[in-house]
Amino acid sequence: MAVNSKVIDWLDEQQAKYKVIEHDQVFDTVAEARAVGIDVDQIAKALVIHITHDGNQAVIVIPGGQRVNNDKLHELFGTQHARLALEEELTQDFPEFELGAVPPLSGLLQMPVYIDKRLVNHESVLFNAGTHTASIKMSMHDFINTADLSVVDVAEEREAA
Repeated sequence: MAVNSKVIDWLDEQQAKYKVIEHDQVFDTVAEARAVGIDVDQIAKALVIHITHDGNQAVIVIPGGQRVNNDKLHELFGTQHARLALEEELTQDFPEFELGAVPPLSGLLQMPVYIDKRLVNHESVLFNAGTHTASIKMSMHDFINTADLSVVDVAEEREAA
């Protein structure tokens, strides 16, 4: 199985209902959505945020096809210093996961996780399983209950077509 064993062990400890979906190696949410045949916004894109200079971190989860609004991010954390973690920081802070494949599970990561309001109305969600070749699919209800999330508004507003 191409999934990170820490992710599976933690989900099993929580008695979570989930499905592992293995796929070709992908490095972004658009490719992941194509590989599993779903809309990109059903993917829960987890972004590690450095909140302060002293190492406080959190994870922001947004729909896969969207971006974080920096003004909303700064407002959420009450500081202009909140920013996306750098690749070097991710490699150092999360060596058990492949770079860019940190799962959005607060209990496993031991840090707060915030989910954008645009994602919570989906019936199910797909997120990184710690590798670039497997994802976890869960109902949104189970994901929210398992991950201990706070619902926030941090994604960019999309332009009307």
